[in-house]
Amino acid sequence: SQAKLLERWLTQLLAEYQNHILAFDSEAAQVWGYLRVPHDENALDKQIAAIALVNDLIVVTRNQLDFSSTRVKQLNPFSV
Repeated sequence: SQAKLLERWLTQLLAEYQNHILAFDSEAAQVWGYLRVPHDENALDKQIAAIALVNDLIVVTRNQLDFSSTRVKQLNPFSV
């Protein structure tokens, strides 16, 4: 039953925000690969960073340490 609730939620989320979801495409995947060498930790954070770099975006996060090696622009809303 929990899986069905999550599936319903995800389906609704994708329908509602489909024009605001950025793809992890081949360009972002290439950047992600470079970000993971030589340190492959924080793979998901580096995936977010790669998408942000490709799209020239700012990552809004409180977890700045995991993004520090990525060169992505950051904004910590808790330090403003």
